[in-house]
Amino acid sequence: MATSSYKDQTADFQVNDLPTIGEVDYLSPKIKQLLREFKQALSELYGERLASLVLYGAVARHEETEDSDVDVLVVLSDKTISHGDEIFRMGAAGVASLLEYDELISVVPMTRSDFLYRDSPLLRNVRREGLLV
Repeated sequence: MATSSYKDQTADFQVNDLPTIGEVDYLSPKIKQLLREFKQALSELYGERLASLVLYGAVARHEETEDSDVDVLVVLSDKTISHGDEIFRMGAAGVASLLEYDELISVVPMTRSDFLYRDSPLLRNVRREGLLV
C-alpha cells in the first residue's frame, strides 16, 4: 500500500477549506465579537497584506478553561516576514482586546505560503482544528 507524503497531502489544502467561526455554535458571543474586532484592527493595520486569521487551540476545540488564551494564526500574504516585528506590530490590537474583553490573544504570524505548504506539528493542528475568522 502506497502512502502519500505530507507535502502531497497539503498540496490541495486551501485556507477556505477551514470552517468559519460562524459555522460553529460552541463559541461564546464574547469570543466571536473579540475575534471580529481583532480582525478588523488587523485589517486596518495590514490592509491587503492580511490574508487570513485562524483561531486554533483550546478555544477552537471547545476545550478552553478560564486560564486559556485565545490562539490566533495571523496569515500574511508577504513572501517573508519577521515574526518578532509582526508580533510587536500587532501588540496594540492585542492589548486593546485584553483591556476590553479580559482575554489574552496569543498571535503567531506566518506567511500564506508557509501556512499552506510548510510541515510542522503546529501547522498540522491548525489545519485540522482551525476556524477561519
